[in-house]
Formats: sequence, structure tokens, C-alpha cells
Amino acid sequence: MNIDKNLTARIWVPRIIVLLITFLTVFPLLFVFMTSLKSTQEFLFNIWALPSKFSLSNYSKAWSQGEIGHFFLNSFYVVSLSIAGILLFSSLAGYSLARLRVPKAEFIMMVILVPTMFPSESILMPFYIMMSKLKLLGEAYTLIVPFIGWGVPTATYIFRNFFLSIPNELLEAAKVDGASDTLVFGKVIMPIMIPTLLTVAILNFGLWGELLWTTVSMSASTFRTIPLGILAFQTQMGTDWGPLSAAICIVMVPLIILFLSSQKHFVQGLTGGAVKG
Repeated sequence: MNIDKNLTARIWVPRIIVLLITFLTVFPLLFVFMTSLKSTQEFLFNIWALPSKFSLSNYSKAWSQGEIGHFFLNSFYVVSLSIAGILLFSSLAGYSLARLRVPKAEFIMMVILVPTMFPSESILMPFYIMMSKLKLLGEAYTLIVPFIGWGVPTATYIFRNFFLSIPNELLEAAKVDGASDTLVFGKVIMPIMIPTLLTVAILNFGLWGELLWTTVSMSASTFRTIPLGILAFQTQMGTDWGPLSAAICIVMVPLIILFLSSQKHFVQGLTGGAVKG
């Protein structure tokens, strides 16, 4: 009897925990979606009630009056260039530290990772002062350059572990045929590193909603991204909850599409070379 109870507990306790985590993850998304279908007055009257009627007017208001479409394109531009820069620099750095017999490669990798151990708040003001003195505030590259710098260390670590997991025989065979390191990287490694590329891209797509540095560095700029655009729905007169929720739903669409379309490669990248060392 005790054995049966222990077996039942081992089966159902993990399931209950997973269901609880799933509920805590999905419920806020459903709440925001339901709120996006209400008027602000209806939301304030009863925040937990279902919409009295399903209306998409908040979405059109968020897109046109709130200019979410314009901010959406700005964010896409910034995040795309940032992720492209992260993939380029970190993949080359990871390949060099893993395969080109760089002296003290382990120590160099450790030095690269040291900045990731500091809270972002601790480097915010020094970085702002430096960018201000260089007169680099208020433009798109005000976001792109720091985003690349913040994403490269962790991405380099992932790429280096991936390159270390590749069998030496595969690379040596290409070099025996006369291929240079550049050709080996382009012709042999690139085709098999797509899962790792997608893994790094997805991990860094969180830049889409980065708020702290964006608020500090772009508050006086006319160039606005999604996070600053959403803040526009909060005024001294209160928060327009319906259009705000609609704007949040619009912002989440690319994240959901990206993850669902590349979920297989993402998991493969994490369980393959990305976690090997």
C-alpha cells in the first residue's frame, strides 16, 4: 500500500507542479488579451469579468492613435541589427577561442563573461555618461551598440561550446582537402550551426522589450521603440487600459511566432552543442 502511495505521489506531484507553472504562465497572457477586448470603463468596473462584447477597436486605436505600428517598425529595426551584430561577432569569437589555438583561451573566455556578473543598474550611469560625452545619445545606434555589447559575452560562450562539440575529424578532413579556416567556417560549420544561431537569436530577442536603458537614453529623443510607445498610454489622467492591453498583445505577436516557428531548432540548440563544454 505504501509503495502504491509513493508511486502515485511521484507521478502526480510533478504533474501538479507543471500544471501550476503552466497556469501561472498562461493566465497573465489570457488576462491581457481579455482586457484588450474591453473598454477602459468596463475594465475599471470589474477587472475580472469577461468582455460584454468582443470588439477590436482597441487594436485599431493602439495601432493608429497610439502609433504602435511606427514604434513596432523602429523596434524591429533596432532588434534585427542588434541580433545580427551579436550573431556575427560572437560566432567569430567563439570559433576563434574554440578552434584557432588562441593562447589562454579559457582565461579570455572568463574575462569576456565577467561583465555579465554585474547588475545592469551598476553600469547604467557610467555607460550613459560615456555615450553622452561621445555624443551618441538619441539615435538608433544608441540602442544597437549597447545591445550588441550586452549580448556578445553569453552568445560567445554558447558558440564556443558548440564549436568544441564538433568532431575534430570533420574539420581536419576539410583542411586536408586544402580548405582554409575561413572556408571551413563558411562551408562546413555554418550549415550545421543553424540550431545554435536560432537559439542565440531567440535568447536575445528579449531586447524587443528592453525598457531600462531605452528609457534612460532615449527619453528626449524622437526615435521611439515599443517600450517607450507603450508608456505613452500612461498619462497624468490615468492609464487607458484597453488600448494599452491591445498594444501589449501586438508586441507579443512576434515573440510568439518566432518561438513557435523555431521551437524545434531552439530545443535542439540548447540540448546539443550549446550546453556542452
